[in-house]
Amino acid sequence: MGAVRPMLATAGALPTGPEWAYELKWDGVRVLADRSPERFTLSSRTERDVTNTYPELADVAAGCPDVLLDGEVVALAEGRPSFAALAPRMHVSSVAAARRAAATTPVTYLVFDVLRLYGVDLTGRPYTERRATLERLQAERPGRSWTVPPSFDDGPATVAAGQLQGLEGVVAKRRGSPYRPGARTADWVKVRLIRRQEFVVCGYEVGTGGRSGQIGALVLGYYENGTLRYAGQVGSGFSDTTLRELGALLEPLRRPQSPIDETLQTAERHGVIWCAPKVVVEVAFGEWTPAGRLRFPTYQGLRNDKDPREVVREPQ
Repeated sequence: MGAVRPMLATAGALPTGPEWAYELKWDGVRVLADRSPERFTLSSRTERDVTNTYPELADVAAGCPDVLLDGEVVALAEGRPSFAALAPRMHVSSVAAARRAAATTPVTYLVFDVLRLYGVDLTGRPYTERRATLERLQAERPGRSWTVPPSFDDGPATVAAGQLQGLEGVVAKRRGSPYRPGARTADWVKVRLIRRQEFVVCGYEVGTGGRSGQIGALVLGYYENGTLRYAGQVGSGFSDTTLRELGALLEPLRRPQSPIDETLQTAERHGVIWCAPKVVVEVAFGEWTPAGRLRFPTYQGLRNDKDPREVVREPQ
């Protein structure tokens, strides 16, 4: 197998029936783990090498001569996955810094699929067969830094359990479906249990008062049939460090005109410094207004593992 991009789920209502299996959706970042006799590599869904970012995952499937795994890297806060806890780990730039971060905020690799084993391409096999192979692999090659979360038969009960635990959502997977690398298909359906999603940064307002000279709020957008739509602004949830990092990231992306493909009200565009839509962030919010704007948004973190063109408004 050559380079592989992860299979993606379609947002929608929970499907039910005997042809579906259900997994909890974890609050982390998607990572492929590729182990061969020559090397061990971790890569993001955008094919960025993140092996040095997570040094504590070096024992994933250790001893297996050839395997390609798909899963989610998570950091725990108060006993459950937290994207806010993980976000600082995603942007560590040096090996030494990554090792220090691993000591204070360790991550775990939650594996939900196996795409290759002992040189055999498994992507064409049905989900149930890949799942059974993955569970056998974990039993044979256990490690401290990785585990295979359970799969369930009862969709509504899985949703109820996810809600009770405050988890991000549930993914329904068609039992007979193959793994389609890089494709977003209806064979995997994600159901969010909390209102939070990715948005494209289209610009920012300069802050005043305590934020004078820094970012005051980010201007957010999402794609709809290839058109960039306006979603509102987020001005809370930032630390001083985050504001400095965002400022350095957005400064070279400044542009004279709005990248948003719709006419905004005067108040929505007043004082905005526009940027090329290259940066993706995660935002929690209360609800969508009838006008299609976010209510009570709170910044959660950068998503350098997401392609801006894939950011759409997800059903709630």
